[in-house]
Amino acid sequence: MTLFDPAWLIHVGTALLLIGYFIRDELKLRVMIIVSSAVFNVYYWLVPSPPLWDAVMTGFLMIGVNIWVLTQVLLDRTTLRLGEDEKRLYDAFATFTPGQFRKVLKRAKWRVASEPEGQVLTIESQACDALYFIFDGEVGVEKGSHSFTLPSGNFIGEVAYVQNGNASATTRAAQGTRYVEWASKDLRDLEAKSPDLANALKARLADELAQKLGNSVQASVAPELRLT
Repeated sequence: MTLFDPAWLIHVGTALLLIGYFIRDELKLRVMIIVSSAVFNVYYWLVPSPPLWDAVMTGFLMIGVNIWVLTQVLLDRTTLRLGEDEKRLYDAFATFTPGQFRKVLKRAKWRVASEPEGQVLTIESQACDALYFIFDGEVGVEKGSHSFTLPSGNFIGEVAYVQNGNASATTRAAQGTRYVEWASKDLRDLEAKSPDLANALKARLADELAQKLGNSVQASVAPELRLT
């Protein structure tokens, strides 16, 4: 008497597939599809004589495609394969998912200020076509007759980017300062393609402006002096 009827493999595979379709989480759904396809393949390969090779190849294609999609889902949810500097930069994008951050990271240009008197990033009242983030070092800010310094961890050019206008201050990155640069056009292209990413970027820059405004008030300095 056979202890296990191989036909049950078809029932098990079908049950797993149906359960997967009831799961709303894409990660779990993909895992269920992969396991279900593997169960079907075991049946198609081992039970019929000869094996159903067309069905086996189709099963392998299903498994391969879903493994690829599963990898993309994992990358969208985790910081796997990000370097140490990239993880540090991700910490500055608190409103972003890892997947959204990766899209922004692909457009980023890592710079080191080389000018002895400071690398000019923005000029007050002139067009600003980039957004910057101070990664290591400091940036001097001149606004009207006032001047101050911004340390690492701050964005530069966020006012011009949000308002799609001119820079509100002149900024110079001290020699040796590491900073990250994004072309405004690249970011706006990303926003147009992904409304969720656009909302995440707007929220992050709004947080930046609110934080600078709060610091300005605490320091008893006019709020506009801290916005760059």
